Amino acid sequence: MRLRAFAAAAAGIAAAAAVARPQGAALHPGRVAVYLDCRTGGCDGDLIRTEITWVDWVRDRTVADVHILITSQQAGASASAYTIAFLGQRAFAGRGDTLAYTTDPTTTSDERRRGVLRTIAVGLVPFVARSGTGPTLRISADLPPSAGPTAAAPTSDPWNAWVFQVGADGSMNGERYYSGKNVGINVEANRVTEAWKTAFEFRYSYRDNSATVQEFDSLGTVTSEQTYTSLQRDWRAQLGQVKSLGPHWSAGAEVTLASQTFRNQDLRYEVQAALEFNVFPYAEFTRRSFKIVYGLGYTGYRYADTTVFDRIRETLPSHFFQAEYRTRQPWGNVSVNVEHRNFLTDASKRSTDLNGNFSLRLFKGFSLNGGAGYQWIHDQVYLPKGEQDAVDVLLRRRALLTGFEYNTHLGISYTFGSIYNNVVNPRF
Repeated sequence: MRLRAFAAAAAGIAAAAAVARPQGAALHPGRVAVYLDCRTGGCDGDLIRTEITWVDWVRDRTVADVHILITSQQAGASASAYTIAFLGQRAFAGRGDTLAYTTDPTTTSDERRRGVLRTIAVGLVPFVARSGTGPTLRISADLPPSAGPTAAAPTSDPWNAWVFQVGADGSMNGERYYSGKNVGINVEANRVTEAWKTAFEFRYSYRDNSATVQEFDSLGTVTSEQTYTSLQRDWRAQLGQVKSLGPHWSAGAEVTLASQTFRNQDLRYEVQAALEFNVFPYAEFTRRSFKIVYGLGYTGYRYADTTVFDRIRETLPSHFFQAEYRTRQPWGNVSVNVEHRNFLTDASKRSTDLNGNFSLRLFKGFSLNGGAGYQWIHDQVYLPKGEQDAVDVLLRRRALLTGFEYNTHLGISYTFGSIYNNVVNPRF
């Protein structure tokens, strides 16, 4: 009975909220109602609503006149390319536009968010011009003194499109019976053009954690102390080269050198080459893509300890297949990925990874999001011989024999009440 009463009360509140709000009506008559749909870095909703005050911002896409859908992708090193789609609805149904904004590796977070802001403002002008507030618009442009109709772009780039990034970080934490130290170093070099994409990356990480366990007698006196240490050192150097072969095809090759304590790999070297076909043109990548990849690889291992197959070093040829579908639409986004790889010398040593994620707006105010992944693992050729130490198991210092790995998550949200969100209040 209590559950029924609660459900009835909730339904009554939702119905009252739906009746109370003027569906499809603007907060200010004549203004364009806009819904901002951005789930990527660089969007500052508070800044956008504070600066663009000549439209009504709503939080329900079904009552908006314009749905702004923002997606982004990496554009060389730390640069980002934003695609901002303006989708007309209601009175503007059938009308739309798409604008692009690209940062460079030196763009600060403030410059990034203001660049997105300016692009949104420009894209809204054609819609506002056809609304009741159109006659109040005033257009201006801030140009540097040297800019003009004949201003030319630089004819040469001293860096030849290369971008470099170097970084390091470290941390320490501890208490009486526990301490931890972490150090990380990364170096990146990238060159991205329409025809070629070159990327180099080096990463090094050092993790040292120790914990002391005490034993007590019946009187509470410490009888012994034992300190356990977990030391992990990993590094990886990777060089990749990709060639564009048209609007749907590309080819790539990659060379990797690595060392990983967790996987008993003193040294791993790998060479891979692959072909990729995108069912949709790459120009539509930020909104939808369906990529199919096939490649061949050759991997060599030098192990820290003798493996369960009595190997201290070995080389193994392999091949792999991958299919990935992604779409980002006004109703939500979906991604599905499957990857299979196995060694050519022994097809039984293989792994298959299947995962997917989604975020759907099922009906007004109600969203469902979730995802799941499952991996069939039968290629752990690197596992060390002998029994695992209990400390290794508890501290996860070494990889363990397994045939599978899975993960899943699911969530819902329901929002009701006022559809307007023009006001920004930064207090507290």
